[in-house]
Amino acid sequence: MRNVSINSFGGPEVLRIADRPTYRGDETKVRVDVEACGLNWLDVAVRSGHSGPGIRLPKKFPHVMGADAAGRIGALGMDARSDLRIGDRVVVYPGLSCGECQFCRIGETSMCPKFELLGEDTDGVQQEEIWVDPRNVAMVPQGLTTEEAAAIPVAFTTAWNLIISAGAVRVGEKVLVVGASGGVATAAIQLAVSAGAVVWAGTRSPDIFARSLNALGVSELFDTSTPNWSTFVADLTDGCGVDVVVDPVGAATWKESLRSLRPGGRLVACGASSGDDPGISIRELYQAHKRIIGAPLGGLQSFRSVVDTIATHQIHPVIDRVVPMEDVHDAHNAIETSNRMGKVVMRIDNS
Repeated sequence: MRNVSINSFGGPEVLRIADRPTYRGDETKVRVDVEACGLNWLDVAVRSGHSGPGIRLPKKFPHVMGADAAGRIGALGMDARSDLRIGDRVVVYPGLSCGECQFCRIGETSMCPKFELLGEDTDGVQQEEIWVDPRNVAMVPQGLTTEEAAAIPVAFTTAWNLIISAGAVRVGEKVLVVGASGGVATAAIQLAVSAGAVVWAGTRSPDIFARSLNALGVSELFDTSTPNWSTFVADLTDGCGVDVVVDPVGAATWKESLRSLRPGGRLVACGASSGDDPGISIRELYQAHKRIIGAPLGGLQSFRSVVDTIATHQIHPVIDRVVPMEDVHDAHNAIETSNRMGKVVMRIDNS
């Protein structure tokens, strides 16, 4: 069974296409024959061996990569409690939890003290077959390709938390999304538009991405490579600022993101790819009644809700490129250089 794995931390060169024997999973689980995998900044962090608060590392080598998967049901364990059938097209939620704590009981599984993530703590999904709990499986919304479905789990479940669960975006609010060409950011834009918000966006390459972002419903675009870009936000809001800033970038943008908020506005954060020490002014925060809200990957209930919303609003995840498994090195380079609009997806040939 082929997979993408690492035996040590490092650059893209440590990624390898490996092989290992197929196995029979727990009889309470179902087998998903993986056809496509979405890639995330998480893949880069795991491969590189990033460390620090909030970062978990693989428990052992070799480590199979990846958290996003879509494919078809290939087998059902004898004791699996599920209405799934062989051949069903499915997408997989990558979070693992105890299923019994107060958070798991209400579907907030990513808050579980025992929460783990496929592809981070434990072997991931970038392999031809995976055995998963049927609760972690949802049917692919009608009209979506397998590649689009593979872009859902991490990006859209995180975006749901940013916009709906933690962000509590309301109809008519002004929402500014920075790092706007990334996978989580484009998902957040699409969900904010579907929630009835007025959506603005910030990116270091507005000339390249303007047309694509406008097509998603973005009405104003800011160049975040320009110093003091928050002044442009202030000019368009008569000095007030926006209601919500969604920031998956981190240290490079936090100061200007906070300054783009109106008094009482909220910064919703899910990432720190540019660093996690923004050097912000505490007084600048509290004197203006501003709030910072952490919103990482949502739980299982958020995953189910966002899949339903994608189906209802006929949302199509933004795909930058689809590559074969053999081009995984190039895929990682594309993520690290931010030279993309939306998700990078990898095809898994399990024929």
